[in-house]
Amino acid sequence: MALKFYETPFHVTQSPEIASKNALKTDLTIMIRDIIEQEGWTQIEAAQRLELTQPRISDLINGKIDKFTLDMLFLVLDKLGFRANFTFTNINQASILIEKMPITA
Repeated sequence: MALKFYETPFHVTQSPEIASKNALKTDLTIMIRDIIEQEGWTQIEAAQRLELTQPRISDLINGKIDKFTLDMLFLVLDKLGFRANFTFTNINQASILIEKMPITA
């Protein structure tokens, strides 16, 4: 019997649509967690800066993606100074670019 490989662990037990959404939520959560760690913020500091509660930051840092919507994760990225740009190339391709916006004085 040949091994079957999946794009992400989510694809093993979920429909492709749900698995893709959860993979994106995981990637965004990891990005936010890494930014918090690179900034050296405690959970309390991150909560204050991002206008969330400390338990919500804990959920985020611990990868509890089921507690967050994509909207919420993009809102957190906005508060961190990032902007998402969706590009629809053709009916077979689209992309999302997330980049840090320059700080203006």
